[in-house]
Amino acid sequence: MKKFILMTMLAGFAAMLSGCLEPTSRSMGATLMPSPIMHKLTPDTTTSNISIGATGFGGFTDNEYNVRNLTAFGGSLDFTYHISGSNPFFINVAVGGLGGSLKFSCDTENSSNCTAFLHDSYAQWLVSDEGQKSYSFWNTQERILAGFDFSAEYIIIGLAGGFQFFQGASKYDDMRKKLNDDHIAHDIDGKRDYGVVMAYWLGFYMGDHGKYGNLVAELDILHKDGLDNWTTSNKLTYTHTTGFFAGIASNSLIAWTVYAGKRFDF
Repeated sequence: MKKFILMTMLAGFAAMLSGCLEPTSRSMGATLMPSPIMHKLTPDTTTSNISIGATGFGGFTDNEYNVRNLTAFGGSLDFTYHISGSNPFFINVAVGGLGGSLKFSCDTENSSNCTAFLHDSYAQWLVSDEGQKSYSFWNTQERILAGFDFSAEYIIIGLAGGFQFFQGASKYDDMRKKLNDDHIAHDIDGKRDYGVVMAYWLGFYMGDHGKYGNLVAELDILHKDGLDNWTTSNKLTYTHTTGFFAGIASNSLIAWTVYAGKRFDF
């Protein structure tokens, strides 16, 4: 009996080290929207400001969070309202979509480790004909944020909170559901869901009164299904005074994303 208990504990410990105790899958809609938050073009803006931005992006993943060989493309539109220069409160609403293709993978870089213990079935499925296929995906996303965007002579700093909603209808989503129903891999999101989003940023205006634009580093977090399964996005965005912007992001689900767009201020 003691030997059985010891072997069970060792098996569980080794499974945790392998990262394959509970294989999971996520909707690609749970990746953070690439559209960056629009900040005031100059630190001394005193009137209310409305910005409408259009963003296009492309991304790829070599091997990340149980997917590999991922390519993604998409776009979004967002609306931002700043009350005034003296009041840092703002509201941001964004809608968009992304699509592409991917293959399933394992929690670890070496998928052979997935033969460990409880989820040997997942490892077996990975090497099956279905597990070797490339699956298409398509998701729509909606985001609403409210927060405080503080501007000084050269500094931009702030935070915001809200919700991101997402919906999927693709072969990838169908397969995630099948794996969940067959008790092979846990599907966290289903075909549609939402999560609480928090955003934090720090940046600076380049030149007097931001005459060369601004550069902002932004951290976004989608809070859903426990700390181990939160998704994050680190963005670095440069915005020119003409309204053109471009940036790069590192995400939990889509490893690297590049994006560019144009904002229009009213």
